[in-house]
Amino acid sequence: MSASRPPDDDAILRPRMGRKNRADQGRVPSFPVRLARTAPRPARGGGRRGRGRNQPSRIAVREPHALSRRCVIKSKYVPMTGEGRKLAARHLAYLERDGVERDGSPGRLYGADEKFSAEEFRERIPDEKRQFRFMVSPQDGAQFDLTELARQLMRQVEKDTGRRLIWAAVNHHDTDNPHVHIVVRGVDRDGDEFRIDRQYLAHGMRWRAQEILTRELGRRSERDLSANWAVDAGRAAFTEIDRVIGDHSSPDGSVTLAKLLAAPEGERLACLDRLQALEEMQLAVKEKAGVWRLADGWKEFLVQRGEDLDAANRLRALVGEEASLYRVLRPEDPVPVTHGVVVGMGLHDELSGDLFAAVKTAARQGYYVRLSSQAAGLLQEKDGVRLGVEVEPWVKPADRIVSQFAQKNGGIYDSARHQRELERLPRALSGDRQPTPAERVAANARRLERLERYRLAKRLADGRWQIPADLVSQLESRERTHPQQRIRFDKIGGPAREPARPRTPDVASEREALGRALSKELRLTYVAEPAAFRGHVTACAPTPTGREFVQVVDYRTGQFTLVAKSPDVARLDGRRVQLARDREGRLTLQIDRGISR
Repeated sequence: MSASRPPDDDAILRPRMGRKNRADQGRVPSFPVRLARTAPRPARGGGRRGRGRNQPSRIAVREPHALSRRCVIKSKYVPMTGEGRKLAARHLAYLERDGVERDGSPGRLYGADEKFSAEEFRERIPDEKRQFRFMVSPQDGAQFDLTELARQLMRQVEKDTGRRLIWAAVNHHDTDNPHVHIVVRGVDRDGDEFRIDRQYLAHGMRWRAQEILTRELGRRSERDLSANWAVDAGRAAFTEIDRVIGDHSSPDGSVTLAKLLAAPEGERLACLDRLQALEEMQLAVKEKAGVWRLADGWKEFLVQRGEDLDAANRLRALVGEEASLYRVLRPEDPVPVTHGVVVGMGLHDELSGDLFAAVKTAARQGYYVRLSSQAAGLLQEKDGVRLGVEVEPWVKPADRIVSQFAQKNGGIYDSARHQRELERLPRALSGDRQPTPAERVAANARRLERLERYRLAKRLADGRWQIPADLVSQLESRERTHPQQRIRFDKIGGPAREPARPRTPDVASEREALGRALSKELRLTYVAEPAAFRGHVTACAPTPTGREFVQVVDYRTGQFTLVAKSPDVARLDGRRVQLARDREGRLTLQIDRGISR
C-alpha cells in the first residue's frame, strides 16, 4: 500500500468557485421581496472608460433591500428649443407658486448650498440642448427634511456621474404626499453637455433615494407593510397588489387559490382581500370555490378610476365640492360637441407643466379638459369654448394630393419631382403667408411615414414611395370600420357669462327621475327607499336643473341608490359606505370599515 501524498499547499489555498449549497435555496421569497424584484436591474458596468465626455456612462447601483423605505421618482426630458425655453421658464414659475411650502408661503428655489443664486440659475446657457426634471416623492416625506433629501441625492448623483451639475429644487407640501421638484441643466459647471444613462434614470436614481431614506429612518417593519397593504386593498384605483394579482393570473384571466397558497402569507392575505374588493366592484367573479375570473379590462378601469380621483382633487381648488361631479373628457367617451364656459384653470401635471381647464356647459355638466401648451397660452377664465368628442376623418388633404400625383406617375410618389412641379406653378397673391413648395412636400413626407405604419404606403430603396391606386378608398373604408375619435376644444370668444341656474322642482320627483334614467344607463336596479344599504360612493352628473346627488352602488347585488350631495358625502368619493335609517326616518351614512377575509 503506497503512502498517501501530502496535500499541495497551492491546492489547499486555491478557492473553488461556484454556488454554495444553501439549504434555503428552495424557499419562496416574501411579498415585499417579490415586489422589489419586479423592476429590471440596471446593467452592471463601471466608470466612463471608452466614452466621450458628452456620452452617458453605465452606472452600477445595487438594488435596495425589500424593506427599504419607498420613494417614487418621475423624470422628464425637455428639449431646449425656442418653445422649450418658454415652457421651462413657465415650469419654474409653477413650482414657485403660492401655497406650496409647509407654512403656505410661495415655493422657494434652492440649490446645493447657501451660495445658490436663483437668478443665475434662470439665465440662458447658449449650448444647452436639454433639461431634466425630476419629481421625488418619498413615502415618508412628512418625516424627512426634503431640502436635505434633495441635497444628499444630488451629491450622490454627481458622484455617480462624475460631473459637477447645475441644479435647483423646490419643496411642495400642498398635497397629501410631500415631494420635491429638481431641475437639472443640460450643461455642467465645466461647460460640457450633460446626459444621463437611461437605466440610471429608470431605476438607479430612485434606488439612491431609497438608500438615503433608509439610512436616516431605518428599514420598514412588517407592521408598516401590512398597514400599506390594508389601505391598498380597498382603493378604487390600480395598486401594487393588483400588479401581483396580475402576475398570479393565468392567460385566460383566472386566479386560483391553489396558486395563492404557494405564496408567502403576507402576499396571500393581501391578494385575497383585494380580490374580495374587486368582486364588489364587479371587476372579478368567483366562479367556484377557490377560483376567480378577472373582468376584461379590469386594470384599465382601475387606472382610469385613479385618474378620475386625481382630477377631482385638483378641481377642488377651483370649484370646491362640485369637483366630484366633473367628468374627465376622454376621446373614447361619446360626448357631443357643445358650448361651455371656462370656470378656471389649474396645473394638470407638475412635472411637465401641462394645464387643465374646468369647463361648465349650458346643460350644467362640468368637464375636466387637459390642455395643450398652445391652447393654454390662449385661454383664460370665463372664455367661451366649444368642446366635445368627434370622429376624426381618416382621409387628409395630403392623401388626395399624393394619390393624384402617384396616379400620373405609375403609382410612384417622388418628393423631389413633386417639389419641382410646385415651384413652376404661379404663386397665389395673398396677404397671409403661404407654405413654400419645400414645406408642402415635407408635410406630405410626414403623412406618408404615418401611412407606412398602416401599410398603406411603401418606401422604396431610392427614397421614393409606392402608393396603391385605391389609397383614398382604403382610407374611407377605415373610417367606416375603424372610426377614430378625438377631443375637440376650441376657444370661440372672450369672457362669457356662466349659464343661469334654472328654478328647482320637487326634490323627491327629480331624484326618482334621475334614478330611473341612471338605471337604464348603468343597467343596475335603482332602490328608491332603502332600509339599509352598503356600497361605493360614486359621482353622477347633476340634474338638468342643477340639483346634485351621488350614487351609492352595491356592485355585488347590482343595485344602487341616490343620496343628496353634501360636503361630507362628496369627500367620500370612491369609498365604501353603509346607509341606515335614523329614528326620524332619514338616511344616515358612514364609512364601512375594513374588508373581511
